[in-house]
Amino acid sequence: MRKLGVITFLILIGLWLSGCGNRVELNELGIITATGVDGKSGAWIVTYQIIIPSAMASGTSGGGGGGSQAAVHTFSTEAKTIREAVDISNLENPRRLYFSHNNVLLIGKKSADQGIDEIIDIYLRNFETRETVKVLVADGEARELLKQLTPPEKVPGVALAKILAKDNQLGSFFPLITIYEIAQRISSESEAAGIPEVSKVGSEDEKLDTIEVFQKTSAKAKLKLTGLCVIKGSKRIATLKQKESQGVSWLNNQMNSSTLSFTDPVKKNEEKRYTAFQVRKAKVKVTPIKGPLHYTLKVDVKVRGELVESESKINITKSKGINQMQQLINKEIEAQIQNSWQTIQDLKVDLAGVGNKIHRKYPKEWHKIKKTWPEELARMDIKINVETVISRTGLFQNSFKKQIGK
Repeated sequence: MRKLGVITFLILIGLWLSGCGNRVELNELGIITATGVDGKSGAWIVTYQIIIPSAMASGTSGGGGGGSQAAVHTFSTEAKTIREAVDISNLENPRRLYFSHNNVLLIGKKSADQGIDEIIDIYLRNFETRETVKVLVADGEARELLKQLTPPEKVPGVALAKILAKDNQLGSFFPLITIYEIAQRISSESEAAGIPEVSKVGSEDEKLDTIEVFQKTSAKAKLKLTGLCVIKGSKRIATLKQKESQGVSWLNNQMNSSTLSFTDPVKKNEEKRYTAFQVRKAKVKVTPIKGPLHYTLKVDVKVRGELVESESKINITKSKGINQMQQLINKEIEAQIQNSWQTIQDLKVDLAGVGNKIHRKYPKEWHKIKKTWPEELARMDIKINVETVISRTGLFQNSFKKQIGK
């Protein structure tokens, strides 16, 4: 009897432990693919982009089949805090919001101007949100940009994440940055971070919020990465252009791949001849050097790549010509870095993380200059050394224009 009682007890315990009393069915979840935040502390507007599984499965959103249902539904809620806005969504949304598949966090420009510390706080404090979500700043209101569809992708949130990933892999114009990395950088000694900005470019009248855009072979408007928002402390203070942002990528050793276009030295009234060099591998070492009066930033760049287009008159069949071409590439890279460094100094914002490097290398000296670091940054000199290796010149040695005698 005692054994029977023990066995019965164990069976009951097993049944109790294997229960799913707090389970949530998939058809009760609203899977978030992108989130937008507008407003400021005490008056937040949070926007949610939810996947519609039936539209995804049937292919009715722009992929043919004559359907009329978009793959996502977008709506917004308002509250004093961001978390309260999420709870208020239950008053109008029949499904429980599920953030684990959130690809992108889009922050409105005015909110970025006011400060993003409260946004970072909720993403790092709550287990439901992912600190690895990719972050963008909207050129305007986040809730408006999240309504825009991005052909050929059905889900705009996924499309924005892919655009960031492809640029990071192939262009290196703008950094791919997560909410955790932003928090890490603005809480470091440099107190600065760069966040890519996305804009709606093209025709203002073009509507991208209906599936009719999928029925066209070309749209007059589109979403595009257009700048790099400079965050100092927790607020946006400026936006860098594409070339300036690419120079920041060099300084942060984030140049994965990119195409550099440059010309031969030209005389007056002479036609410009362009050459394109594809960066395949780049390594950048940035070292602060303490001088008698102020610091100097030593930048060593090693690049390997190939010529992918050329109209140059330079004879690259000989080593002298290859050396000339490599020197032109060196000058182009140096100019990009120098231009970005000048912008950094003008803004007095340490986007290159120089303060962190000085803190590690000269910890005692750092405490002396920490309070006046922006002014010290503006006084620093920079010495740039670039070494380029052209590993391939392509199937042609000289340009086709030169081959036919033009």
